[in-house]
Amino acid sequence: MSNIPGDHQVTIEHNPILLEGTVTVNKLALTSITPFSKTAGGAAFTLTINGSGFVPGAIVSRNGSGRSRTFVNSEQMTAAITASDIANAGTAQVTVTNPAPGESTIYSGCKCSTSNSLTFTINPGTVNKLALTSLTPSSKTAGGAGFTLTINGSGFVPGAIVSWNGSGRYRTFVSSTQMTTAILARDIAKAGTAKVTVLNPAPGENRVHSCCKCSISNYLIFTINP
Repeated sequence: MSNIPGDHQVTIEHNPILLEGTVTVNKLALTSITPFSKTAGGAAFTLTINGSGFVPGAIVSRNGSGRSRTFVNSEQMTAAITASDIANAGTAQVTVTNPAPGESTIYSGCKCSTSNSLTFTINPGTVNKLALTSLTPSSKTAGGAGFTLTINGSGFVPGAIVSWNGSGRYRTFVSSTQMTTAILARDIAKAGTAKVTVLNPAPGENRVHSCCKCSISNYLIFTINP
């Protein structure tokens, strides 16, 4: 049966009886999104999209870019929205695209159908000064294994880096108040201390580089016990 919206006459052969009837295929449309707004600089979250006519294989787009999604049923889908998606105040257009009739995936050039769009609002947040307040954990014993260090503070932005004694470390932006970084076993091989800082990219840029006018936080001391 076609997934083109409208009423379609169908014939169902159920030997020895022949049944006929009309099945309505719901039009692809969005009616609401939950939540419909967030504050800039917040953490990642799951967006619920409500509507009609969704089919398996449909994708959810934010400003034309596909997002990791889950098909719930013909009236609901969910999508993973990352912290970087809501890092800055503004709006985003949310749509759902169904595969072409008879197909299960969406690809370039397919005769897909796209829903109306709904607006997701990213409200301005408080502009907090870049600052570190705590480390978790704040100490380890020398010779231990590698671990994940959580950096708490304010004013973090996507693209920020974590520095361990002046050397950048692999990091994950969680929100404007938290980041994590991978500390290696060799970083805590000997007793001593390490200075931890965070560097934000220059305004209008999305990464830290050697020539950027970056902002640097205060430092916190991580202790490596004997």
